[in-house]
Amino acid sequence: MNTKDLLLKLSSIHGPSGYEHKVTKEIENIMKDLVDECHYTKVGSLVCVKKGEGKGKIGLLAHVDQLGFVISKITDDGFAYVAGIGGWDPKTVIGQRVKIYSKNREFYGIFGFLAPHLQKAEDRKKIPTFNYLFLDISMNENWKEIQVGDIVMLDEIEGFEKNNIVYAPALDNRASCVSLIKTAEMLKKIKHQFDVYFIFSTQEEIGGPGAPTAAYFADLDYAFVIDVTHGDESIPGFRKIEINKGPVVAVGPVVDKEFNEKVQNVSGQYNIKIQYEPIPRRSGTDTDAVQLVKAGIKTQLISIPLKYMHTPYEKVHVNDVENTAKLMAFTISELEVQ
Repeated sequence: MNTKDLLLKLSSIHGPSGYEHKVTKEIENIMKDLVDECHYTKVGSLVCVKKGEGKGKIGLLAHVDQLGFVISKITDDGFAYVAGIGGWDPKTVIGQRVKIYSKNREFYGIFGFLAPHLQKAEDRKKIPTFNYLFLDISMNENWKEIQVGDIVMLDEIEGFEKNNIVYAPALDNRASCVSLIKTAEMLKKIKHQFDVYFIFSTQEEIGGPGAPTAAYFADLDYAFVIDVTHGDESIPGFRKIEINKGPVVAVGPVVDKEFNEKVQNVSGQYNIKIQYEPIPRRSGTDTDAVQLVKAGIKTQLISIPLKYMHTPYEKVHVNDVENTAKLMAFTISELEVQ
């Protein structure tokens, strides 16, 4: 399967936190020919299992959910207000068209904002909040059928590729989902002792239960948590992580030291270029919860460099997605029971 095509396909499907079923269903259709079995947890995470020699269990976890909105208020004259599902910056959505998923049908709307001509001078300098943004839903003939609690997604954000770089919505974290798929492809041809659990988890963007409940169900010995991190950004006090320079291996108290050393050794053995990211405290990813499951899981965070995080168009390089898969596949092939 072509990596670019997978990135564009998965990033085009709406699946905000708690409403990921369309995405997981599409991934299941892809994964079922690469693994031995697929099933769902009670909170909607997709678990696909590829049997090894049964000498241990390792999980590869990537969250499938993305940012979205929920309608919080509707006025009598055809305007609606929203609350964000996940960490939106309101500046990025002004003037965007949206699709509203209501109970019986779909509607459209536009994020409106007071014209600059009508703003007070002091208001022009303020950063807008969702209290001052509204959805114009009056364009819909039956707009009164829209209800508080309906889900809202940015619409017509179409991904594209240039020079092996993909620009698309929801690459946080569909890029990591593609890396899991590519890992499964590779493991069809590679012998491995451990049974491998490919976990496409739900609700990460709201700190939800998708990853830890799936890890608990699988009773894992090891876990790779795959997410994204800031690429091509200058952060004071930290070494710059670059796009197209390889997967990013987390180091610090949040990851298992022996597992981390194994990953670094595999990268050298198979000539996979990697970068490092110090994580001095909590990582802000599913790593923090997964390692606490049951008696503890030896966990390693691997991140794909991404630019423009939590905006309508995010940016990743195809090579980083593929090399992340290679690093995981070869680590799994080298992993032995202690």
